[in-house]
Amino acid sequence: MQALEPYDEIALLADIAKGDETAFRRLFEQHWDNIYGVAVTFTKSPQVAEEMVQDVFVKIWLQRENLPLVKKFNDYLFIIARNHILTTLRKKLKEQPFTEHLLNFFQETANNPEDQLLYRETEYLVQKAVEQLPPQQQLIYTLSRNQGLNQEEIANKLAISKNTVKSHMNKALQSIRNYLQNRTEAEAFTILYCIIKGFF
Repeated sequence: MQALEPYDEIALLADIAKGDETAFRRLFEQHWDNIYGVAVTFTKSPQVAEEMVQDVFVKIWLQRENLPLVKKFNDYLFIIARNHILTTLRKKLKEQPFTEHLLNFFQETANNPEDQLLYRETEYLVQKAVEQLPPQQQLIYTLSRNQGLNQEEIANKLAISKNTVKSHMNKALQSIRNYLQNRTEAEAFTILYCIIKGFF
């Protein structure tokens, strides 16, 4: 695709804020491929990624009155795209075909040495994160993830309230998320792994 001519971002955003559809189309053409690349990395599905790109830019158009306040559009776009992608992934994981699609992706990592290494590294980091949890959080996490007990069963087993179990589990998951995100460069892979495993 032919490179687009440079443009005055501030002026372009100001025009879009006024409802200029031509300016908005230029913004879309300038940035859509970046968002598509991020979306397809997360979803492993070109079709879903294309839908996400369209949704992201619809959000930007609907909130166009905020654009003159944006100092760096790339950062603004990334935040909107990341939040939308994660929200969409959480919803789509409730759909059996999409869940199977992502699970198949992780199963196929055995055929890809690079992905296999990332998967093993992430599994190792999860275990290290669990080992650093406070004893009660570690126990509740283990009963939930390793033994498959639900919150009510854990509460009965430990003679504590269900709300206490929920609180400890939420704190444990937050700690694991933070640990993973601070210790791996493969952000997209790690976040996708976290979503699959229920950390997000």
